[in-house]
Amino acid sequence: MKKKVLVFGSTGSVGKNSLEIIEQNKNKFEVIGICGNKNVNQLIKQVRKFRPKYVCLTDQDAACQLKKRTKIKFKLFSGKQGLGDFSSIKSDISIMAISGIDCLRPLLINIEKSKRIALANKEAIVVGAKFIFRKAKKYKTEIIPVDSEINAIFQLLKLTNFKQEDLEKIYITASGGSLLNYDKKSLSKVSAAEVLNHPTWKMGKRITIDSATLVNKGFEVVEAHNFFNISYEKIEILLHRQSLVHAMVKLNDQTCFSCLYPPNMKNPISFALSYPKRVKRAVSAKDKKKYSLSYQAVPYRKFPLLRIILEAAQRDDNSLVVLNACDEIAVDYFLRNKISFVQIEKILKKIFKIYPAKQVKSIKDVYFWDNWARKKTKEILGEK
Repeated sequence: MKKKVLVFGSTGSVGKNSLEIIEQNKNKFEVIGICGNKNVNQLIKQVRKFRPKYVCLTDQDAACQLKKRTKIKFKLFSGKQGLGDFSSIKSDISIMAISGIDCLRPLLINIEKSKRIALANKEAIVVGAKFIFRKAKKYKTEIIPVDSEINAIFQLLKLTNFKQEDLEKIYITASGGSLLNYDKKSLSKVSAAEVLNHPTWKMGKRITIDSATLVNKGFEVVEAHNFFNISYEKIEILLHRQSLVHAMVKLNDQTCFSCLYPPNMKNPISFALSYPKRVKRAVSAKDKKKYSLSYQAVPYRKFPLLRIILEAAQRDDNSLVVLNACDEIAVDYFLRNKISFVQIEKILKKIFKIYPAKQVKSIKDVYFWDNWARKKTKEILGEK
């Protein structure tokens, strides 16, 4: 029997890759619903190809356009309420690829309705892990990480079947982003186009910029800690420019297992969809090339925001919620040429210095401090 699949964020990079994999495995999966923001043209193509029963556009104007431009029958959801209703549809698998904290609410709703969630969003785990996993446990919903490094750790831990006392280190690799070899003077003048020109990955704009500051890598350490209940002391980051090895597991007898695949999201998506089995994938000519592998220690002095994220993770208060929101606003300002690249670092440092440390006891607290940080960041940036 085919597994019924909902795709959240179907018009983004992960969503499109997911649909491509599903199309190649029509005998195993059926797309019953797709959800996007406002990319009507892309969504129409997906509707025509997959003929889903349910379609959601969070932008209401885009939803009106979609209704006018296609005669294919489906149930249409729109706006914030529509996204909530779409999230309440039952499925065997939900691919959760909505970006940013906007993923948190539909994720929490969908946990009650889906047997498995392939989670491609890291911000939800960074700001609300304990609420997500508590609810998943209650409803016996399986959450499999799609984020490449966290998915690689998941695969390695399943393969090695180690005991906690046997684990010495988890290594998460980092490409170093597009600006690794820039000096401090050059960083103040870089354009958005330069930062977005990632040497190995094709990703969304925010995650590409966060890759250049290593904020993204700090968030992945938080993900690994929460997904696998591994202490921060046992998680280490290595620079690996080739982006082929995504994670490594080192056991206390000094045996080291590596998870290697090309720098694209198709492998982790495929694994999350088919686990515990695997689906066969065609190998491209590019993937057949031979590569050399090299690693080096992270120069933490060059990436001060990584230190801040890791310190925030250890504090176990509202700081990760605050920093995530601040980073999202700062990256948006940079992309719109309202601030320079180096000002991203300055504003995060300032927010981290002045935020009022409080415990996060509920989802309401998450949204309260997310909103506080967004307003405070805009207020400070507005002073410039």
